[in-house]
Parts: sequence; structure tokens; C-alpha cells
Amino acid sequence: QVPPVLLDKQFSEFTPDITPIILAAHTNNYEIIKLLVQKGVSVPRPHEVRCNCVECVSSSDVDSLRHSRSRLNIYKALASPSLIALSSEDPFLTAFQLSWELQELSKVENEFKSEYEELSRQCKQFAKDLLDQTRSSRELEIILNYRDDNSLIEEQSGNDLARLKLAIKYRQKEFVAQPNCQQLLASRWYDEFPGWRRRHWAVKMLTCVVIGLLFPVFSVCYLIAPKSPLGLFIRKPFIKFICHTASYLTFLFLLLLASQHIDRSDLSMQGPPPTIVEWMILPWVLGFIWGEIKQMWDGGLQDYIHDWWNLMDFVMNSLYLATISLKIVAFLKYSGLVPRESWDMWHPTLVAEALFAIANIFSSLRLISLFTANSHLGPLQISLGRMLLDILKFLFIYCLVLLAFANGLNQLYFYYETNEPGNCKGIRCEKQNNAFSTLFETLQSLFWSIFGLINLYVTNVKARHEFTEFVGATMFGTYNVISLVVLLNMLIAMMNNSYQLIADHADIEWKFARTKLWMSYFEEGGTLPTPFNVIPSPKSLWYLIRWLRRHLCKKKIRRKPESFGTIG
Repeated sequence: QVPPVLLDKQFSEFTPDITPIILAAHTNNYEIIKLLVQKGVSVPRPHEVRCNCVECVSSSDVDSLRHSRSRLNIYKALASPSLIALSSEDPFLTAFQLSWELQELSKVENEFKSEYEELSRQCKQFAKDLLDQTRSSRELEIILNYRDDNSLIEEQSGNDLARLKLAIKYRQKEFVAQPNCQQLLASRWYDEFPGWRRRHWAVKMLTCVVIGLLFPVFSVCYLIAPKSPLGLFIRKPFIKFICHTASYLTFLFLLLLASQHIDRSDLSMQGPPPTIVEWMILPWVLGFIWGEIKQMWDGGLQDYIHDWWNLMDFVMNSLYLATISLKIVAFLKYSGLVPRESWDMWHPTLVAEALFAIANIFSSLRLISLFTANSHLGPLQISLGRMLLDILKFLFIYCLVLLAFANGLNQLYFYYETNEPGNCKGIRCEKQNNAFSTLFETLQSLFWSIFGLINLYVTNVKARHEFTEFVGATMFGTYNVISLVVLLNMLIAMMNNSYQLIADHADIEWKFARTKLWMSYFEEGGTLPTPFNVIPSPKSLWYLIRWLRRHLCKKKIRRKPESFGTIG
């Protein structure tokens, strides 16, 4: 018999929410879990963390700690590898969804952040270990191509790596970087080049250069005859990647020619006509815009904006569109020769030139995304992206410090604004002056002082007000100490930590990023590189006719029952 004292909940070793199956799952006891599951016992799914039902609200009001611990105990049980393997029909999907849910919970339940993150890592590791059990390429393909929605198999190819796409969506980096998975992806990527990795680097380079130079020939062949040998050749992922890269390098070369102003017209012309190089750049811009529209249409707006490179493409294309629009306005509205010194500050040609210069920078930096395909440059590119996030966090604190000191210095020196000879006011003059006379000028002065471009004498005033000068110099010095010594070193430490974090997991991080790049080229669409993608092909026209016929027929079929209904 059990002693009465042990039946009292007050003296129990476990809290009331710990059921036998939860306890067995906590210890990952396979035999006990199997016995309980066969008897129909299950672990109840907890309510959402933001649930406002009566049960959750009352439980949290009575004892918030017990409510949170109860949720944590349930998730500890649900994350048990043995429980997932015995109770789930699709262990991979269950592990993916549970790890994502636990990762989101760690952001809300900050008090138990480390526990939830550890459970999330446990689910990711279970999915990876389960994939390790595959013994052949056939088994691996069945797993990676499996769909939980059978209705989609008829509409799309059953060989589209649907489960791998789901793993990328749920950011299962260990699963994606698993060697078996990477071996299958590599075999598909180098489909036309067996033994590519064993070839000499010079042979690889020469092959890529030849294919890149011939991308216009391949594109024309695909437009005319998509099913021809050359048309099918360009559809291979690796060939498609080389052709798209060659097209983008050609675009950058045209931008370089445009910046050199080889065929420039008179600089005093207010609305100059487009040059030959600018006419050549236009098809690429239109091709980029059309490609982004297709990508947004196929993948959806939510998936589109989650990729930072897509946002960069959107900004870049917007700048090019604004440049083209302003050049058209300047060409139609302004004529004649007027010295540039007499132009208005917001003249359309001047604004267009500035936007075009910014767009050129974005276009050149966009090439960094291709570094992911290289094993040496890929980890560096990932580290750079993580460091940019650190810089954004740092800028939030720095802007607060900058605004605080700018407001104080402007308040102090506002009364001492001077009129300098030669009408040169500000920090860009040969002798800097009025550095803190306006808030905007103060912000500029404090920013450039980080780089040592501001002299200390800007804190002096013409009047003999030594106390004001002392307070101003002290404020200026304090700002430099905070920004240079404290904040800048904090930024360096943050960036070093981010780089080390990526370096410790360089192989997994790089393979995950490379897989996302490869998967974008495994898709059926987007075969033609820019600017050939804006040319309507017979294949695209046939798809358009088939789409219109299918939708028109659907409307007719839907209208028939309505017409018979009105007769009856």
C-alpha cells in the first residue's frame, strides 16, 4: 500500500500537470511511451501563448508561474524524439513545425528563452538524425519529394523537393546541410557535368567563360525551340546560373561604360537625350523589373519580402525607374544650353544623375549574393550580412546619442551664429564656422567628428564668453568619448562576436545559404536571363492561351447551373 503522505499533492515529487506519458517523454523512455501510446494516451497540445480564453486567463491569474511551467513541461514532452517517432504520422513535418513554434515561443516567453531554444535545437537535431538513416538515393528522394497534400501532386511535378522547400521555410539548417541531402542537391546541380568537382580549376574557369559568352545564343535557341538540345541545355540549373551571372556582369559592364561618359553630349544641355549606352541599359532594367514581378507572382508577397535581396532589388529597380522618368521629364520640359551653375538645385537632370549614381552602387553590391555559390566567399558573405544587422542595432543607440548632443550643442550655440566673409558658412569651408548654429548643421558636425574632420576651434565664439566655450568644448569632448571609445568599441565587439558565431557554424550556415540559391534555379520558371526574359516566346504565348481558355471555361461552367436555376 502507498503511504497516505505520498498521496497528498503537497508532498508529491511532481506537479499535478505531470502525467505518466509526459514524465516518460521527459526521460525519453521509448518502451513506456510505446506502451502508453498503444493504450491511446496522448499529450495535450497547449493553448497559444497569447490565448485569452477563460481557462488560460484564470490559470495565469491564480498562479502565473505554474501556468508557464506547465506549458514548458508539455513542450518538453512534445519535443521528445521517441514521442515524435511513435505518435506522429509525419515525424519530419512534426519536428519542423514544433521547432519553429518553440523558436517563436522563446521570443515571447523571455523568462524561459534558453529552455525553449534548447528544445527547438533538439527537434532540429532529431529531424537531421532521422535523415541520417537513409541508405540509398531512392529513399532520400522519396523523403525530400514527399508532400503532405496529395492534391498538389497532380498539378505539379512529384520531383520538386517539396519537403526540402518546407525545411528551408522553417529554417531547418541542420536538416538542409545534412551530407546525404547535399549530395543529392549537388548531383542535380551538376546534372550535365558528371565529375565536375574533380576537374582542374582552369578547366572549370574556361568552361564557365565559354558558356557565359554564349548565353545570347542559348537564349535565342530557347526562345525559338524550347525542346531543342540547346533549349534543354540552358534549362539545367548550373547552366542557368552561369547564363544569369554572365547577363548580370554584362549589365555591370554597361554601367561602367555609362559612368565613363564616352559619348557624352554638351554638359550644359538641360534635357540631354539618352546616349547609346543608356539605350542598351534600358532592356536590362525592364528585364529586372519583369523578373521581380514574376517572382512576386509565383512565390507570393510574403515570401518575397522575407528575402533581403529582393528588397534590395526593389529599391534598385525603383531608383532606375525614377531615373528614367526624370530624364524623360527633363528631355520634354527643358531645352537649350544653360551653364550648370545656373541650374536649380532640384533640376530633374541633377536629381536623375544622383539617383542613377545610387542605383549603380546597389547594382554592384548585388553581385555579393552570388558569392554564396563559392565555398571560400560564401561564409564571408554570410558573416557580412550578420554584421550589417549588428550595425543597424548600433545605429539605433548611436542616433539617440547623436540627437541628444546635437540638441544640446545647438541650444548653446544658436545665439552665436556669424556672417562669414565670402558667404561660406558651415563645416565645408576652408575655415570651419557655425558648426552648431542649426540642428541640421550640428548633426553633420557631430557625425563627421567621428572621423576626425572637425576642429576644436568650432566651439569658440567671438564674444569673450569663456564659460560658454568651456561648456561647449566639454559637451563636444564628452560626445567624442561616448561615440568613439564606448559605442565604436561596442560595435567592434558585436561584429567580432557575430563573425565568430558564423565561423563556428560556417559549414552549416554556408550550405543552408547555398541550398537556397540552388533551389531558386531548380524552379521551372525564369529560364531566360535578362534582357531576353522580356521577349514573348511561343511557349509563354501558349501558356497564356491555355490559362485564358481554362479560366473562361470555368466561368461558363459556373454560369450553366445558374441559368437552369432561373428557368426552374
